[in-house]
Amino acid sequence: MMRKLSFLVLTGVMFVGMTSCQNLNSPNFNFEDLQNLVDNPTPTGLYTAAQGLLITRRDMDAGGPNDFYSNAGIVGRESYDLDINDPRFETELLSSQLSPDSPAFGGNFWSEPYENVRVGAIILAGIANSTPPLSASDANWLEGFVKTMVAYDLMEIALVRDTQCGCPIEASESPSEPAPAVSADQVFARVIQLLDEAASDLQQASGTSPIPLSTGFDGIAGVVQVGFFRSAEGFRQFNRALRARAAMYEQDWSGMLQAVGESFITDLPAALNLGVYHVFTSQSGDVLNGLAQFGNDPNLRAHPSYKADVELKADGTPDDRFTRKTRPISSRSYQGLCVGDPSPTPWAPDPRYTDDPGGGTAQRECDVGFDLYPATTTPVSIIRNEELLLMRAEANIQLGNLGAAQADINLVRSASGGLGPVTLTSANAIDQLLYERQFSLWWENAHRWKDMRRYNRLAELPVDKAGHGVASFYPIPQEETTARQ
Repeated sequence: MMRKLSFLVLTGVMFVGMTSCQNLNSPNFNFEDLQNLVDNPTPTGLYTAAQGLLITRRDMDAGGPNDFYSNAGIVGRESYDLDINDPRFETELLSSQLSPDSPAFGGNFWSEPYENVRVGAIILAGIANSTPPLSASDANWLEGFVKTMVAYDLMEIALVRDTQCGCPIEASESPSEPAPAVSADQVFARVIQLLDEAASDLQQASGTSPIPLSTGFDGIAGVVQVGFFRSAEGFRQFNRALRARAAMYEQDWSGMLQAVGESFITDLPAALNLGVYHVFTSQSGDVLNGLAQFGNDPNLRAHPSYKADVELKADGTPDDRFTRKTRPISSRSYQGLCVGDPSPTPWAPDPRYTDDPGGGTAQRECDVGFDLYPATTTPVSIIRNEELLLMRAEANIQLGNLGAAQADINLVRSASGGLGPVTLTSANAIDQLLYERQFSLWWENAHRWKDMRRYNRLAELPVDKAGHGVASFYPIPQEETTARQ
């Protein structure tokens, strides 16, 4: 169980608008009273606040349909949310430009990560002043953990805002004195600095984490010792996995290979799901997986392009990643997006939809529901071995090592997709990589949107209806922009 403790948060960045409808000046139940950490830090208070960094990140990633995995998944055409009570899931998220105005969805994913940045700074400042003092190992553990989690938040801030990022790398204590805004490249430089410092800290730590960590850090029995990611070496390997992801977005292919090699990557076919997860429980004070929806008519549905794009196995059935992560449901007409619903303006046919003739009627059926999270307590991944294998493949493709990349891609295709091998060439390698990432990482961390953007292929994502488009970034909230003028 991950407990939630009340506190009055110190002011962070200037804007205090919506990320899961949270406000930095409102009570947030992920941390204890932060003023106590400033005035009288104790080991227990520091550890509990550090745990809160993970809880806040979990709530932003997968606490509900308007959190990151689902919200940005709609932008990247991984999913639909056909909620008739909130048309913004269609009118805003499927448009070419997201609105920065509150309560628009475009200003999402801003205040909560900066809460973590601010709380992380308070924890780091309190380590040396703890009463009683922390042991050297525990101090290094705490520094390594906090820097890793803050780096993760900053990396997501930069990725969500992309080149529009005039984003702080600190959270100010005063609303009247906002922290300086810097470019996305500068944010990534800070991310890499924090991750590398954290890795060094963790090398000097030992034993099991003094911070209460959930079963999401267990690993897989038979592959690693249960509780592996709660060990200093295991958590360091998780840190290196995030470092590899940061290198990928910076196109540092050699650095990416090095970081992947220091991570928990393994070629064992049974270990594709080895990794670190957000967990959910039904215990009092905890939350449930907000992406888990059941029945024959859920709001959250797979985008129909996945049904059109999926590769077939030798027996004519779809890629196992498709059948494992989805279930058939009844189709629903919705705002010109799905079968039989008239569109206000004709469009050209999309060649991926064999039953889409263009004109004025959508022939695309929204008849695929998600089964990726079959229970409200199903964990949600932060990063898994399957992603690491595909990251290693990508780095090798970019470095011209097609044989090594082909081995990793075919391992994933066979073990995760039930598909036959492919032969990589310089002409098809990136297309093949993007297909594997599309289905292996479906509805995890909005990878599809980020992947298509970093390869300048957003225009290849389906535009479902006249007036729609594909947004390339979430704007900085208007309140933040106004406050800096």
